[in-house]
Amino acid sequence: MDNIKQDMDKTDRLLDALDDPQIKDEELERMLSDPDCARDMRLLEDCRSYFVRELLETDSDKAWGKFARKQRVKRHRRLLVGFVSGAASILLLLWVFRFTFQPSVQREFVTFLPDTSFSNVVLCTGDGRKVVLSNSKTDSLPGNIMVVSDSGKMLVYEPVEPDSEMEMHTLSTSSGCFYQLCLSDGTRVWLNAESRLRYPSVFPEGERVVELQGEGFFKVAHDASRPFKVKVGDLVTEVLGTEFNVRAYSIEDTHVTLLQGSVRVTDKVSAAEAVIRPGEDAFLREDGSFEIKNVDTDSFYLWIEGYFYFDNESLAEIMRELCRWYGVRVVFRDETFMHLRLHFLAERDLPVDNALKLLNMMGDMKITREGNTIFVD
Repeated sequence: MDNIKQDMDKTDRLLDALDDPQIKDEELERMLSDPDCARDMRLLEDCRSYFVRELLETDSDKAWGKFARKQRVKRHRRLLVGFVSGAASILLLLWVFRFTFQPSVQREFVTFLPDTSFSNVVLCTGDGRKVVLSNSKTDSLPGNIMVVSDSGKMLVYEPVEPDSEMEMHTLSTSSGCFYQLCLSDGTRVWLNAESRLRYPSVFPEGERVVELQGEGFFKVAHDASRPFKVKVGDLVTEVLGTEFNVRAYSIEDTHVTLLQGSVRVTDKVSAAEAVIRPGEDAFLREDGSFEIKNVDTDSFYLWIEGYFYFDNESLAEIMRELCRWYGVRVVFRDETFMHLRLHFLAERDLPVDNALKLLNMMGDMKITREGNTIFVD
């Protein structure tokens, strides 16, 4: 009983000190050197977070502000960032609530889900046939103009005359899949996970046009008489012969990044046009104009070499990419970590746990995996 009373006296002294605007930093530091006081400080912070986020389920700053004003609680200028002291009765109430009622489900702020509509790499031909390339042999492919390379991860169209019979083909990749394609003109395309490329089996006279969803890296064979165009919705990238990356998983995240040569990017809706040079990235703004900036092209290139590479990117974007590649569900349970910016490099061929281990070494967040779901706390 004496120990309980002594603990309560310590708590009262700590609360009185935090509520006193005249208290000196030296005295606070002395009190916080006591392990029991330090424990109480952490508990108060946990209670504040729990009380606001789990019970009020509204704007935490506004809700806690109302509560604090009602209790006439004062904040200390240095120690109480993100933490509000309260009267001893409020502390005891929250202690009881904290340890007698634990929520069964933690609140989830943002969830990224992989595309599970199909698996593997699928080729759709003009007559409606669907061929799963990862399970196919050369003799199972339609016609005689295509072969799968020895690596089993590259589809090759043999060069033919432009007036040869043409049909439209579509190559699709699921999460965790990466594939190469050599078109009939010699242009090479690397298709990232959850991406789709629609193209003619033979390019006709005049121009070479393909349609992309997702992300693709292009090494375009030079042909001055036939410009090469990549269409992404209303966005058109036109080149003669060059190396560039197009990323268009969503309208809000559409980028054209140039490594070699020169390309012209046009938005058909706004009629905006931009010419970019090596090392530049064109981003389509919501108003239809282009934002051009110099970038580290490694982050738009190393994925075809088998690496994740992010240069000062948000953790949200990094986890979205892990979701897309590994086919896992990603849940943020602390939204503040979504905006944490990191420099990150990892091998894509290694298990997802390897990437998570590296990420956990880079910040205060805690990233765990339970089955097919990754949690960020």
